[in-house]
Amino acid sequence: MRQFVPSYRGAPWPDGASVLHVYARPDRSEPALARLLAACAQAMAPYPITPQNELLHCTIEMIADTTSDTITEPDRAALTRALTRHLRDTPPLHLTAGSPIANSAGALLDLHPDGDLLALRERVRQAIHETRGPGALLHHGGRPHLSLGYAYDTASSDTLQSALRRISPSHVPLTIDAVELLDVTWTRQPRPAGLSGWTMSWTPVATIPLPSGATERHNA
Repeated sequence: MRQFVPSYRGAPWPDGASVLHVYARPDRSEPALARLLAACAQAMAPYPITPQNELLHCTIEMIADTTSDTITEPDRAALTRALTRHLRDTPPLHLTAGSPIANSAGALLDLHPDGDLLALRERVRQAIHETRGPGALLHHGGRPHLSLGYAYDTASSDTLQSALRRISPSHVPLTIDAVELLDVTWTRQPRPAGLSGWTMSWTPVATIPLPSGATERHNA
């Protein structure tokens, strides 16, 4: 693995910039998921990885036409209304998280089956296109996953993968009952041995429950 660098519009993220995102965030208090996350954190501990347990999320889409400081409150409200309308017929998603995978940026939990998640992503993209135009859709997605941690230095992905593979059980059930519109910021922060790495933070903007799902979320 090598140092993870977030990207914005095909270039390295401007340090300290904030961009609106739509994320799906699982309930980390669910016991089976909590145990799997703890085991993964233990496996990652010897490696130069910034854990993401407190910020566990699946990226659905980035609103990439402009940084969030230029998006007004009325525009945010319009986007929230469009997301609510486009997702009103989407029921909660019942997924499997796992197995944990080491990759070039750190480690992640695979999410499957893909079909319902990709359909959710498409509805979110329709809402963004409707309110922000096609220039806001520059994120290419990829396979759905939960990021476990981001590397801040080089290390062997092979040995980390061996440690992650020893975790059992390596799969847990997962329910997504809402999506969240968040103002996401990446900043460079000091790391051990004089290194630096990227740290994510966010400010909640809106929560859009999926029908029969959560009616309220408390955002960390």
